[in-house]
Amino acid sequence: MWHPQWEPLWAAIDEVGIPLHFHTFPSVSPDLREKYTGLTQRALMYSGLCLFQMTLANILTALMGRAVFERYPNLRIAFGESGIGWIPYVLDRMDFEYEDQYKDLPLKLKPSEYWRRQCKATFQYDRVGTKLIEEMGVETLMWGSDYPHPDGVWPESEKYISEQFKHLPDDVVRKMTCENAGRFYGLIK
Repeated sequence: MWHPQWEPLWAAIDEVGIPLHFHTFPSVSPDLREKYTGLTQRALMYSGLCLFQMTLANILTALMGRAVFERYPNLRIAFGESGIGWIPYVLDRMDFEYEDQYKDLPLKLKPSEYWRRQCKATFQYDRVGTKLIEEMGVETLMWGSDYPHPDGVWPESEKYISEQFKHLPDDVVRKMTCENAGRFYGLIK
């Protein structure tokens, strides 16, 4: 995503104003998944499923390093099925590295400020992430059941919502389960 070949895409999306989605993707190649069987395959699949959300950190940091959000302020990006626990660490790390040794990047804001201005993340069950909401901004989070995927929480969505959000005020829960997505997709003002 840091390569200049993507510039026409960023410009077009910025111009038309539609949100762009990056869905999480496997951290283990299909060739490896098919190469092994039995417990080895299960261990590989377990590792891949536990880590696949981390692959989106590569995209986020590449977009930030390339100053895509600075050049295209209308660009809105959602990181789908991304989980959220990793985001505060990556935001903090990007801010630190920018301040420490990458001030030559053409950014006018800290990376975490671009995140709050232009990015969203979806998640279905992330107990760690829901304890770190202030670090990434409640306005950047959208809960989803991940229906109909097997690792989603449907049809037990209500159970997962009440369990992971029990420590949060109702207005925060409503933002994550309804309002943020409505605003992001232009369904509510």
